[in-house]
Amino acid sequence: MKYMGSKARIVHEILPIMLDKEHDTFVDAFCGGCSVIENVPDTYRRIANDKNRYLIEMWKYLQNDGFVFNHISKTLYNFARDCYHGKNNFFTEAGVGLIGFMASFNGRFFDGGYSGHNVVGKNGKARDYIREQIENTMRDVPLLKGVEFYSGSYDELVIPDKSIVYCDIPYKAAKKYDVSKNFDYESFYIWCMEMARRGHKVFISEYQMPQEFRSVWEKEVTSSLNPNITKRPVERLFTID
Repeated sequence: MKYMGSKARIVHEILPIMLDKEHDTFVDAFCGGCSVIENVPDTYRRIANDKNRYLIEMWKYLQNDGFVFNHISKTLYNFARDCYHGKNNFFTEAGVGLIGFMASFNGRFFDGGYSGHNVVGKNGKARDYIREQIENTMRDVPLLKGVEFYSGSYDELVIPDKSIVYCDIPYKAAKKYDVSKNFDYESFYIWCMEMARRGHKVFISEYQMPQEFRSVWEKEVTSSLNPNITKRPVERLFTID
């Protein structure tokens, strides 16, 4: 699924660094589009969490073979957006999540505008952005069988003993969604240290982290949402001993 900050293009590089035979639970504390958790072998207990409850209800709905629209009109999109903003109660949380993530441009939940069907680009060719997003997402669903989904703050998660904990946090230098605005980085750093102290193996994706954390992988990347950016940031995977 196309999602702001997705790790789909680098997951096969960072996941082998995180996985080992000493831990049997993988916790994705900021699961987003699930590009990481869906690639974790199902021999692990897999726990996925995100603060966006509409996103989590969408994943749970799809995980249970929920029906998916193959066409989302702009009118339907606007009604769902109004529901998200508390202006009506026409939809379930899963319905709001589905429409918001399937029909928002670049998967930016009611933040990027309506993406549309049969949109003609500068090259004169038409694209069905919504159908592409639906098809991409539905390919992910079978890979999520058995994943335990939760919605809440990362620091409210009940984490099983000796887990691998992966945190794809809102990057300091990146655009924030509604649910990630005012993210308390200092509290997060302290939480990571506490998780490591308890015996968990903690990994964080970010551009930069405090000196207590060490980088175990890095790579220059081009944004999947804006490939025309000339200055490419360095994506890093950090851990704490």
